[in-house]
Amino acid sequence: MSLSLILNTSMVFQAKGEQQKGPLTIGTLEYPPYHYMNSEGNIDGITVSLVNHIFSSIQQPIVIRVMPWSRILKSLKEGKLDGAFQVLYKEERTAYLDYSQEVLMQEVVTLFIRQGHKINYSGDLSSLANYRLGVRQDFSYGPVFDHLVAEGVFTKLISKTRPRDLILLLERGGIDVLVGDLFSTPYLYRKILIEFPLQPIERIQPDVQVTPSFMVFSKTRKLTKIRDQFDITLRKMKKEGQYQAYIEKWDTQKISNN
Repeated sequence: MSLSLILNTSMVFQAKGEQQKGPLTIGTLEYPPYHYMNSEGNIDGITVSLVNHIFSSIQQPIVIRVMPWSRILKSLKEGKLDGAFQVLYKEERTAYLDYSQEVLMQEVVTLFIRQGHKINYSGDLSSLANYRLGVRQDFSYGPVFDHLVAEGVFTKLISKTRPRDLILLLERGGIDVLVGDLFSTPYLYRKILIEFPLQPIERIQPDVQVTPSFMVFSKTRKLTKIRDQFDITLRKMKKEGQYQAYIEKWDTQKISNN
């Protein structure tokens, strides 16, 4: 057998091996309407649909697991997860995460109160220092809010692992202000409202921050090539209008009816 034939045969086997890569295990948290378990027991949502499309385009199979946020971060550090999506940028996370360069989703962090409840707020977050703020455990709400937390400005933070629990706390008067997402908090509120009556809630403005979120990969898993392919595909989708089509598919009417 000639050397060229041996090399060509080796390249064929290598190409086949690349096409038959095992699935990556990708973690995400329950965060409707971006990612959640639907009524049929399947993982669904705005970002889930987008991420599935991108990995399918680069012929990389994935398995998405819904997990608590703290466990996702721990598993990424230890290399037990290959990646996660819709992760906000924090400098300390770059020690164990490879962030995608393209923004996956813009998140709008905003504030919710019980309707009619008087809150002294006009955009200066430090003015909320004496209120009981409900936040998600180990969750980043963007650099502005996170900096104030680190500086100890908020002395009455109450954290829960599930956003649903924060909505119920707000309903029962256990917190004064819920720090949440523009789409996910109203979505969950409407879901709970199907089960039992709730007091109306309202959004107060201005919003805390519009913050980009990203696809990330565990550095332990050495997946920078896949990360780069992910970025190239996402960038192309934005340029060609496919990205916006995915976002518009999940318009306000659909979200409210899920």
